Amino acid sequence: MNSNQYNETFPNKIDFDKDIQRRPSRSLFGLIIGDLFGHQKISLILLVMIIISAGAVLITTQQVRKQLFEREQLLLEQDVLESEWRNLVIEENVLADPKRVEERAKNQLGMSYVTPLNETVIVIKSK
Repeated sequence: MNSNQYNETFPNKIDFDKDIQRRPSRSLFGLIIGDLFGHQKISLILLVMIIISAGAVLITTQQVRKQLFEREQLLLEQDVLESEWRNLVIEENVLADPKRVEERAKNQLGMSYVTPLNETVIVIKSK
């Protein structure tokens, strides 16, 4: 093997350094992006779809948590309102007791039962 064949097969360090200097230096990230856009379009589309899907999952999870919190608040409010409603029904039954109404009518308003002596009949004649 002569020296020309050796140099062509195994370039020496000086030739290798010149070759490196001629090539533009690109970062690994730049190479990956260039490869994705140039040769791996399906992979790039799948990557974008995965990112969109992950974002949708996060948004949906947040909305579900918010709605569960609101539901819990509404259930607590419902319990309070039901308790208040029960108390109002009990109060209405106590206030509407016929004996109590009769007693208040006699004592506070001075009302009495209608008898023939204190009965007044008003007749309105129509034309």
